[in-house]
Amino acid sequence: MNPHILGFCGTAKNTGKTTAMKAIMDGAASRNLVVALTSIGYDGELVDHITGLPKPRIYAEPGTLVAIADSCAKGSTADIEILKRTDIVTALGKVIIGRVRKPGLILLAGPTKSKEIRMINRMIAEYGCDLILVDGALNRIAPMVEADGIIMATGASRQTDIEILTAETAAISSIYKLPLWRPQQDERTILQVGSILDEAMAEEVIAQIKAETKDIVISGIIGKMGFEALLSDALPVLQGRNLVLNDPIKLLVTGSPIDLQNWLVKLQDNQTGVLVKRQIDLRMVTINPFYPRYRYASHDYEAAYVDKEALKRSMIEALTVPVINVLDENEETLLAIALKEEKR
Repeated sequence: MNPHILGFCGTAKNTGKTTAMKAIMDGAASRNLVVALTSIGYDGELVDHITGLPKPRIYAEPGTLVAIADSCAKGSTADIEILKRTDIVTALGKVIIGRVRKPGLILLAGPTKSKEIRMINRMIAEYGCDLILVDGALNRIAPMVEADGIIMATGASRQTDIEILTAETAAISSIYKLPLWRPQQDERTILQVGSILDEAMAEEVIAQIKAETKDIVISGIIGKMGFEALLSDALPVLQGRNLVLNDPIKLLVTGSPIDLQNWLVKLQDNQTGVLVKRQIDLRMVTINPFYPRYRYASHDYEAAYVDKEALKRSMIEALTVPVINVLDENEETLLAIALKEEKR
């Protein structure tokens, strides 16, 4: 049986992503599940480099599998047995597959490309694993298409205005829920666009649309200027047709979630569908009322909080996915929700 793959992304630093990962690990430990850890890029700071406030790090128990850069294995306090050296290169060295022999803190740094994450997941599975946890962030989210489900952490560190934070989170959630494309049998109805859709490419695409074109399939990312060009120049041509993307992440990396949602509403009002070839399952949103508040008198930061009940209430009213404050939730229940065994 293949391991279940969960991706974790934070909308900003200090939103509670690492705390959510630790809670899922604790829930898995209560079931005696074998967990593997890897990362898209780098994480594992002892303190936040901007605020100077302590950051939680990943503490791994014996038996935990890891796929991390070689230098991170040497820099972790956990004793790691190297099981396999790969040819996947990161800025911090080649990725190794290892198993924790003695418990300790793990520095996470891993591949940055989707195909590398896919390769790593296959390699990890060979060593007997129930659950793979992939650490990421909103600005390094593209390889998360390899996950079975995503847990998104957000909170006051991203935006202290609860109303604005909720609107942004709802916008991101709606993008994850874009409907699945079901291609037509007649290939003449499909226009393939094979690269990033920038402003110049958008003009070319508009010129290529024929009377029989139904679906405009864009394999790359839609750039901000490309999207704006479509909305300003092509709305009449796009009416009654579909824009098809590989996955929701191709939109999320484009720009502001609020802007994206406004664009999607404009397309919807134009009777233009936005569909995806591959859906990504947003399993839950975790919320963190904490934020680092700057103290002008001492030129440093202190811990501060928004109203946690108001934050949770606002999110629950706006979202259709489970909304969890990790510190208020049982780890076993959290794992059950993440694995879709329990609904909220």
